Amino acid sequence: MKVALVYPRWQWYEYNGLAEPVGVLHLVSALRNAGHEPVYMDYSSCVKITDIDHLARGCDLVGIAISAAAKMGRARDVLTHLRTVVPDAHFTVGGAYPSIFPGQSINDTGADSALVGEAEEAIVELADTLSKGGDWRSIRNMAYPVEGGFTENPRRPVIRNLDKIPYPARDVVDYDWYLANGLSEYGMVTTRGCPFHCTYCKPSTDLIFGGGIRLRSAENVVGEIIELSTLRNTKKLRIFFKDDTITMHPTKWFEEYRDLLREAGIELEWHCNSRVDTVTRDKVRVMGESGCHCISFGVESGSQKILDCYEKGTTPAQAEMAFKWCHEFKVEATANIMIGYPLETHEDIEATYRLLKRIKPDDIIVYLSTAIPGRHIHTWAKEQGYLTSDENPELLDPARNRACEIMNMRLPYLELADVVGWKHKIERYRSWRKITSVDNITRWASELAREPGKAMGKAGRVLRGFRGQGD
Repeated sequence: MKVALVYPRWQWYEYNGLAEPVGVLHLVSALRNAGHEPVYMDYSSCVKITDIDHLARGCDLVGIAISAAAKMGRARDVLTHLRTVVPDAHFTVGGAYPSIFPGQSINDTGADSALVGEAEEAIVELADTLSKGGDWRSIRNMAYPVEGGFTENPRRPVIRNLDKIPYPARDVVDYDWYLANGLSEYGMVTTRGCPFHCTYCKPSTDLIFGGGIRLRSAENVVGEIIELSTLRNTKKLRIFFKDDTITMHPTKWFEEYRDLLREAGIELEWHCNSRVDTVTRDKVRVMGESGCHCISFGVESGSQKILDCYEKGTTPAQAEMAFKWCHEFKVEATANIMIGYPLETHEDIEATYRLLKRIKPDDIIVYLSTAIPGRHIHTWAKEQGYLTSDENPELLDPARNRACEIMNMRLPYLELADVVGWKHKIERYRSWRKITSVDNITRWASELAREPGKAMGKAGRVLRGFRGQGD
């Protein structure tokens, strides 16, 4: 069966940076391996919505990825258009948002069904069933409309051994276009799920990945890197590991990963996300030896009260140790923080500011606390009367809110202007750190020689920080 897998990022600006949809690419591989004919439709580069209509023609199944509520409008527009191109096809939506809100995703887009949770097995079964004229409504991980509502079937067990999942089909991606339009690192994922309980993530992550955490082997990850290296015809790669917390891998894993990269002769420069309580001195050292140039830590706050409100499970003291180890081994350390939680006061944000001055991050990213549907913080904010708007889905993009300096929660102890003022003060400190840190200046000078455009862009951000203009 010919199947269209659609990434509906049409005329959408990515505030967190351009990236390829790795999850969709896994589905391309799964369908290929099962003997189907997947067609990848990426609207990222399209000027007109009709630009890639020819790819959809002849498809009997169309799957559209929706990664977040903010992109629901794009998904609806693309699906509505493709109905006119292949009106007899079965249209299904999948991805993070349909996994959390399948009924709403079906209603808002007009899809025939939704795939919930991990879809490598479900989409193959759906294609198999449709090609044979069978009853797709019995498939697990499927949701579909019924009179007066919708039905969601039971979910199948998650794939415990992630090494069995085929590598993403990167050959279908126009990486030349991506690199020319802002992609700085290839995306990759080594884990699925998260065992922690942060209110700004849970329970949505469990609805997507089934709870707990599963880990790929170092050998399997390096195998994917080698395949990417061959595809791009280079031994030098930059990779962003998109895992929520890649440092759930033990130190021994990173040692094997480092050694396998060296055996393959691949020069890797990579960065990742982490928690301050999942690194040790030895782990940071080995990560640096394997090519890790930056770890972005979810510091969130310097106030223990606010950390406890988020159910983060970390302490400011743990942040101090994690950043100390990174400085020791010359691994850049970024502090991701969130300000503007409804119970936050000036004293709480002052504690965050003081912590930043103690840990001396190489970079700081200031987010404004956002209540996203499907997460405990949204339920709590709504129950407490702090939620101000659910009408505009684009307000549910934390990266956009950071850039535009807007919020969707009411603050009883602060005004929005107070939070924005603190954001600017922190960003001025970030800019000061950038021009006074010898390590930062050395890195910037090296990058200026290699990639002047990127380096000048960073310099511009430093200047904007001094002027209080935000990101």
